[in-house]
Amino acid sequence: MLYLLYGPDQFRAREELRAIRGSLDRDGNLAHNTVRLDGKTVTAPELRAACHTASFFAESRLVIVEGLMSRLGAGGRRGRRGRSGAPSDLDEFVDVLTSLPATTTAVLLDEHAAAGFLEAVGDRATARQFTILRGAELRAWAAARARSQGASFAPGALDRLASLIDGHHLGELASEIDKLATYAQGRQITAEDVDELASAAVQYQFWDLTDAVIEGRADRALGVLQRMDARDQPPQLLSYMLVRQYRHLLLAQAMLREGLGAPQIGAQLGLRDFPLRKVIEQASRYPADGLERAYRRLLESDVAVKTGVLEADAALEMLIVELAELAKPAHAPARRATAPRA
Repeated sequence: MLYLLYGPDQFRAREELRAIRGSLDRDGNLAHNTVRLDGKTVTAPELRAACHTASFFAESRLVIVEGLMSRLGAGGRRGRRGRSGAPSDLDEFVDVLTSLPATTTAVLLDEHAAAGFLEAVGDRATARQFTILRGAELRAWAAARARSQGASFAPGALDRLASLIDGHHLGELASEIDKLATYAQGRQITAEDVDELASAAVQYQFWDLTDAVIEGRADRALGVLQRMDARDQPPQLLSYMLVRQYRHLLLAQAMLREGLGAPQIGAQLGLRDFPLRKVIEQASRYPADGLERAYRRLLESDVAVKTGVLEADAALEMLIVELAELAKPAHAPARRATAPRA
């Protein structure tokens, strides 16, 4: 059996992977017959070997491959061959994945899936796309998550929570719902409960704001800023968070150019786990010249506010728009830093 789980919502994709694992682990021995492969580097013969190895002490074998579907976007159409006449990468991988042993289940995980790969596999796989949930779909998902924890939302509470954490951070939203369900102890979750336990949610909004600015999405950043204003977050604090994040990017980018790895970068910045991975990923693809201009602009804005030239609120909005503009591809030179492999 072949499953293709792809889309930007990797939280739901991994939840689906957990469900698949649960359905296969009938004798409790699947952990000994599960293989994970890096789709960015695995070869077709390596994948074939992993899929065709006999299972020990278990009825099923599970092979999980991350990052292969987007990689095959450069493989051309099915049937295209190289100069030597050998099959293309796309052909080789499709042949492996569509001729699995009956006891092997392969699951491909990726944020993107190349159209040529999906077309080549066709109906020989179960393909499920996970897009970012918004609006009514997000609220329905959150309500179902609460029910699975034996809880429900009072009128207004669900909208309140969804205004703090959107579909881009579904894992964090799930964690907050689980925490609220435990806190409510069987009664309905109220808007007051959400506000009382929302400190982590505000932190997610800090991340959302800085991520949107760094990725050049001014409209999204201003929308997050508007929601944070409703919670009386001082603009000086938000400006500080932006300065801190850009300083981390500058330092991480310099260390990447020196060839340092993630452990050394994390030790220097005082970061670990997801925040560290996020900084390294952003630093590796942000144009160096643009990053330096952005940091100078942050310092100029700080001086303008402290000297009374600009009000803090107005300065922050202007800064967000200008920083997002600097992050757009039009400002990008060719030279970029290279992220270390995990």
